[in-house]
Amino acid sequence: MSRLTERAQTSITVGGIEYPLNPSYRNALLTWDAMEAAATGELSTLAAAFASCEIMLGVDIDDWDEPDINEALREIAEYLSKYSRNSEKNDPRPPVLSITQDAAYIHDAFQLLGVDLDGEDITYPRFMSLMRVLPDKSPLCRIVHLRQQRRDGKLTKEERREIDRVWGWDVIYLRDGRQSKNAADDFNTVRELQNKLRAEKGLPPI
Repeated sequence: MSRLTERAQTSITVGGIEYPLNPSYRNALLTWDAMEAAATGELSTLAAAFASCEIMLGVDIDDWDEPDINEALREIAEYLSKYSRNSEKNDPRPPVLSITQDAAYIHDAFQLLGVDLDGEDITYPRFMSLMRVLPDKSPLCRIVHLRQQRRDGKLTKEERREIDRVWGWDVIYLRDGRQSKNAADDFNTVRELQNKLRAEKGLPPI
């Protein structure tokens, strides 16, 4: 179905029961924080699963069995991946955008579009759609361009001088933390979380 005629997804089904999704972009980013914290060992896998379901579905999964937890995580990942930026899907190259590190620049770029992320809790699908059309004149777009140039080994002398004088190399280098997501990373992160849950119960990986 065309994205032009398809309505935004509003729920997922787990164990035959339909659960409404909390559509806030903040909830989506918090969910990835929880999943990736589990993948890096900063958060227990069970705590991450509980957090993801509570944030996105508003439910307590204390009495859920493992198949339902895995199904919920998979459905949530599919929802988040559905709105990933198409240009980055299955791109094996290092990312050039960090939702965490670039938060202030993202906020300023949205202001140029007339969207105040402080005062307007937009949906995750709209957030990702707007991320694709950020104004070229925004500092964020210039920074992303410079990162792409550096990644591809194409930085010119003028661009290097610009980084030295305007941005600083600490802005160009991405630190550890959640990067701009692509579809492959979406499912790898969830699979890691699912397998850690299984390992804690003495079960083989998926």
